[in-house]
Amino acid sequence: MLPLTVVALFVGLGWLYENADRPLVWLFVALVSVVAAAVLGWWAWSRIRRARERWIVSRTGIAGIDTMSGTEFEEHVARLLRTHGYTRVAVVGGASDGGVDVRAQTPCGRPLAVQCKRWRKPVPPNEVRAFLGALAGSHRGYVGMFVASNGFTREAVREAGDGMVLVDRHDLGLWMAGERAPELPPL
Repeated sequence: MLPLTVVALFVGLGWLYENADRPLVWLFVALVSVVAAAVLGWWAWSRIRRARERWIVSRTGIAGIDTMSGTEFEEHVARLLRTHGYTRVAVVGGASDGGVDVRAQTPCGRPLAVQCKRWRKPVPPNEVRAFLGALAGSHRGYVGMFVASNGFTREAVREAGDGMVLVDRHDLGLWMAGERAPELPPL
């Protein structure tokens, strides 16, 4: 591949030398150079951003979750998703989030809605019911994932049934350590 690239480079430089007196040639060369620099810059920026996110995730232990604010926890879950191959990850939490804190696309292309709770106590069933309502309403067709820093009550687990993936403190620790990502339901 390299010899072919070198030959193409020399052919291109020869053509440029033969057509050096034409201003449109230089305009074309400048345009191609700007586009190539922009693509290279975007590629480098995205690689640096991914490496930074992997570094942050690898340096955060489960005890670090307890010192985060709710918004920081949502951002952390978004980083976890990105580092495990999820795309189009967006933190949408807030007062008008429609019951969903993070939206993403699974590695296999399915839409994902995530609810995050960084609480000091287990999540009760009413929160699970509210998220199930969001999945049945404004996020119909989405796979649901509920991530709770201190787990769920037995009633909440019963309430969830097969309607979503529950990620408790133990599963979150395994996910953060890179040992086991949450398993999504089959199609």
